[in-house]
Amino acid sequence: MKPSLDIWILDAFHSGSHAAWSEGLARALKHEGHRVTLHTLPGRHWKWRMHGAAATWAPLMAKHAPPDAVITTDMCDVAQLRGLMPRSWNLVRLVTMFHENQLTFPWSPEDPDADNGRDNTYAYINISSGLASDRVWFNSSHHREAFLEAAESWMKCMPKPHIPHLTQHLRDKSEVMHLGLNFDKKLAPDSPLPDFKHVDVPVILWNHRWSWDKGTDAWMAFVHEVMDRNLPADFVVLGESNGRQPEGWGAMRERMGRRCLHWGFADTREEYHKWLWRAHLAPIHPHQEYFGLSVVEAMRCRTLPWVPQAHAYIDTMPAGHRFMPASTWVSGIAEQAWKSWPLGLDEYEQRALTFSWEKQGPLASEALRRTST
Repeated sequence: MKPSLDIWILDAFHSGSHAAWSEGLARALKHEGHRVTLHTLPGRHWKWRMHGAAATWAPLMAKHAPPDAVITTDMCDVAQLRGLMPRSWNLVRLVTMFHENQLTFPWSPEDPDADNGRDNTYAYINISSGLASDRVWFNSSHHREAFLEAAESWMKCMPKPHIPHLTQHLRDKSEVMHLGLNFDKKLAPDSPLPDFKHVDVPVILWNHRWSWDKGTDAWMAFVHEVMDRNLPADFVVLGESNGRQPEGWGAMRERMGRRCLHWGFADTREEYHKWLWRAHLAPIHPHQEYFGLSVVEAMRCRTLPWVPQAHAYIDTMPAGHRFMPASTWVSGIAEQAWKSWPLGLDEYEQRALTFSWEKQGPLASEALRRTST
């Protein structure tokens, strides 16, 4: 019988994909026979979370016996966490999951920290967190390589002496651990899906955060050109605004008019999936993407992803996928490119299912057992 572990999961930014990951991982590890405790902090004020999460959790640790392993994320200063842990926790194995990183994450043009150099602080928190961890998980191969390459370049810009063998040390303790998704086996459309060859007016989906890093600029330019040329298309705009909207987002909504079939966050998972099933195309060209959870969710519901040959999409797309950068979207609509697509929608659905927790949970469990021996 495989050993059962006591595991703490510390999610310092419990919102969106972070929350979906930590809750899904907790359920998956429990299903594998482990004892799991999930501790979370609100998913807002990310810079303060990176600075203060460790000190927030340390007093909690003092009240409990040490587990076998702690899993936290890139939103926690793991070196600080190590220093603040009770002495009785010194032998606890610590794993850090990188959802994103501050070395390669595209900073918003509106954030002054990128101009005054304070972004280097958060980059180094990520680097030192990796150094202080027993294992480092990245949610895609793309993310792992991008981080290691950026860490090496970043180190060259720092005063000497440099941290010796930095990237090799990080590489040796790192591995790819894809995000898991909860796919209900009963997930199905309300009515039979039409053959894509018979779709003349595609429903175009946005199901991401309403934020600059997700490529809202490319999306808005696309919508306006579709409207300028009066091309046949309707729109479904889902996702979270986090209290703010990109400049021009509201004006785009007004221009869509009746072509916008839905606008705003879906109140339930059932409603969310209803719109995914109804959509035909999911174009996105982000400034960075480390996994692309929303794209994989759309693929599960047989929505065709139009993504560039970049970022984590090289990891997540099925073999033979035709990549579609933003520069090709309008011509793709005009020429009805979906009608002669090289892959069937079932191939996208099957590829998405490889990222289910049923597949990823046992992989995470086995990785933790290796780390704890």
